[in-house]
Amino acid sequence: EIARQVPHGSSEGIPLIQLDAVAGFPADSGGGVRLEDCERYVIPEFENKGANFLIRVSGDSMVPLYYSGDLLACRKITDIRFFQWGTVYVLETSQGVIVKRVQESLDHADSILCVSENSSVHHPFLLPRDDIRSLSIISSASSDTHVTRITHTLHTAKRVAHAHT
Repeated sequence: EIARQVPHGSSEGIPLIQLDAVAGFPADSGGGVRLEDCERYVIPEFENKGANFLIRVSGDSMVPLYYSGDLLACRKITDIRFFQWGTVYVLETSQGVIVKRVQESLDHADSILCVSENSSVHHPFLLPRDDIRSLSIISSASSDTHVTRITHTLHTAKRVAHAHT
């Protein structure tokens, strides 16, 4: 079994957060998301890596690492005071959810430097640490060669589920 959607209301599987993780400019997230309202999927590949939720990439700032439409399996970090410099994180901020490589800001101890992979188009920017509402590390992504099949399976499962409603 690669992946399957579970019935609404089930606590089985990993929730797919219906916000895009913007790989580009921060965008308004439109408020919080309740996990019980999310579609859920059983994806052993992601569950075995400790994923708490799934989210889609939107934008081109993280190309060639992640492309718009890629599915990220994320594990929420409880202590947002510590960063592994150079690691790519999903950050929830007051301006939305973003995907960025995080670097130390040598000149601004109260901020982190958010860096895009596509740096010729998207320039690094400072993000105040106190604007980080939640922090997650990416445990796997659908752009990974083996995991690409999961995205196809999810799309198929969603079409089948909608056909039965």
